[in-house]
Amino acid sequence: MKKSIPALALLCITSLVFNACSVSQNAVANAPEPEKANPAAASCYVVKTDGSTQQYSTLKLVTGVLVTPHLLADGKTVIESKDVMAYQDGRRFAVSQKLLKTSKTSYVAVETLPGFAVRIARGKLNIYSRKYYNGNTAVTEYFLQSGDEGEIVSYSPAAMKELIKDNTAAVDYYNSKVKVSPKSKKLLVTADMYNNPGQYISKN
Repeated sequence: MKKSIPALALLCITSLVFNACSVSQNAVANAPEPEKANPAAASCYVVKTDGSTQQYSTLKLVTGVLVTPHLLADGKTVIESKDVMAYQDGRRFAVSQKLLKTSKTSYVAVETLPGFAVRIARGKLNIYSRKYYNGNTAVTEYFLQSGDEGEIVSYSPAAMKELIKDNTAAVDYYNSKVKVSPKSKKLLVTADMYNNPGQYISKN
């Protein structure tokens, strides 16, 4: 009986050590949710193609089989997509494909105006996503932006590495062989590590 007590203590200590290691691993493996503003606190606004910004109390995306997708502001004002460069509807921020550095044109209106990309991560590194038809199905593509003033460029491993090169932890995670599905999850974790370096403690 006396011999089993040290063994039991060793087992408990080993378990605690493994749990401590897994905490930092789980912080990386569990991606943050895509950016979601508090509907009650977030403002609704539209940035027009002429550069002006108009604030609204409510902003809703309207789609339908026989309806040209548009925004409905304050329940009465119709705003056509051709007049919009960007907008915040209280839940998401989206930008026109006119601001995207891509040769692909999209007419898909799932959660945004046709062709618009929604921001899913914000900070020093912004990530946007949008859907387009590849001929058969709707495919999600991603875009990267350095801060709020940088160009919004198509995602590629090379572009991602260039933008995060000054953060070793984010680079190491992005380059790791960790299998993450869907792809957006690894992008979101990398962006979160880059945007909030203090929240991630090195395991070394």
